[in-house]
Parts: sequence; C-alpha cells; structure tokens
Amino acid sequence: MGLKVYEGKEKPYFHIVILGTGANGSHFFRSLCQDIATYYGTKGSVYSNSYPFNFQIYLVDEDKVESKNLKNQLFDQDDIGEYKVDALRERYGEHYNIFVKSVPQYITELESLQKLFDVKDERNCIPILCGMVDNNRTRQLMDEFFHSDFLDDLIYIDAGVEGVFMVPGKKENEFTSEEEKIADRSGFSGQVVVGYKKKGLVWLNPIGRVYGDILTDEESVFPNQSCGEAILNNPQRCATNKFAAQIANNIMNTLFHTREIEIHRVDFNARVSGANPVYVPIATQREYKEFLKTI
Repeated sequence: MGLKVYEGKEKPYFHIVILGTGANGSHFFRSLCQDIATYYGTKGSVYSNSYPFNFQIYLVDEDKVESKNLKNQLFDQDDIGEYKVDALRERYGEHYNIFVKSVPQYITELESLQKLFDVKDERNCIPILCGMVDNNRTRQLMDEFFHSDFLDDLIYIDAGVEGVFMVPGKKENEFTSEEEKIADRSGFSGQVVVGYKKKGLVWLNPIGRVYGDILTDEESVFPNQSCGEAILNNPQRCATNKFAAQIANNIMNTLFHTREIEIHRVDFNARVSGANPVYVPIATQREYKEFLKTI
C-alpha cells in the first residue's frame, strides 16, 4: 500500500508535464506513451468512453537534435536540427495514437511553469511534474514551484544520473591506470525521487530536500544561460539513462493502475542491475489516511 492520490468514482485526469527530452527524457517519454496505450489497447480508441482515465501531456525542452545525441537518445539522422520535443511527439505520439503538446522552450521562470499547469478549473485533476533534466538550476526552480502555493496538490518525479568520470584537460587516452579504473566504474548510478503534496501539505519531500546539495549548488545554470566559458557536462551511459527512465515509468504506471504512490525514492546502479527502493513509511501512510478523512 502507499499514498492514494485519487479515490473518486469519475475518471481521473492526469496532467503530465515533462521537462527535459534528452537521454533520460526521450526514453521516459517513449515508454510513457506505450504504457498509456496499454490501458486502451483492448478497449478501443484512446478517445473512447471506455478509456480508464483522461490525460494531457506537455513535452518541454528548447534543445535541438545534434549528431552527438544519437548515441544514447531516441533520435535518428533525420531528426538533426529539429526541436527534440517535435521529433519525439511526431515519432512516438503519432505511433501510439496519443495527443501530445510539444513546447520548444527552456523553463527558467516560475511563471512559465505556472502556465504549463493551468489546471485549477479541471475536474479530478492529478498534476504531475516529471523532471528529466541534467542541471541543478532547473531542479531548484522545480523545487520552488513545488513548495509555492500555486497548486495545492502536486506530484513531482525527478530522475537523475551520474556522469562518467572525466579529468579536466585530459582526454581518455591520457588517463592514468588509476583514473581508467575510476572511469570504468563511474556513470552507472542514479536516483529517482517522488515528491508529493496534498492540500498544501508535503507528504513526500522532493529531490532537492532529499539531496540537499542540489539546492546549494550555485554553479549550475539554466541551459540557455551558460555565459562565459562553456559548461561541459560529463558524458552519460545509455544503460544508466534507460534504467532511470524505467524506474520513473514504473512509478507512473502504478499511478495509472492503482492511483497510488508506493515508493519515495530509488537509488540504483545500472552496472550491477541493482536498485534500492525506499518505500513510503508506514507511519506516513497511517497519518495520510487519517488526514484524508478530514477533507
């Protein structure tokens, strides 16, 4: 059992905003479309009355596809130069017959997030923010949005991965034997954290409050604000990206299936196929059930 986010008899409406469509985000989005399709695959069209829930997906990122993205992101040669959000929407949204709104924009202000979550008049709404970014500055903004009073209810799922070990000023063929050993074992770990608030009360802390160094990182900048010297991100391993995306997809699928959050966070290592889930504490579950009786 976990935290029941919806218990109504009418169809819930999942309002899903995905920030970031790179290595984590492209794999997450593709599987999300497939997961949603399984819920109506035996019941007719996605737009039929037999569909078990309603939804809207916003895919948000201003990045364009580059040749370097083809190794660990779900793009091909024909996508180069296109906005990533458009390429993914056209390929997977259309393939799975799912309507998706692509937003080719970097989110750098609180107001931009608020516009993406204009859901106050929506019935039975379950707002979900999916952070698939690789910079802490955007995570800081998402944390600010989560703790603001703009929405009383919000689920915030964040997936992050460790970059491969690099030595500034050195190419890989210049590594010492010790540096090679470190590099070989790096880049496989990551985490997925679920933040949740209901009626303005935080029941599960989001990633910035679980890993406090995210909020104190003063060097991270938004993707379009790397002024001065270029900020180089460590390369990421495809296996790690896919592992992070799959865990986030499993959390989403549980929401679709039972309307519950059962896991607060998962720390994982793709090299050894290991995952360490931290479940919602029993005490929190009990307190939450008592709380639901009062609203």
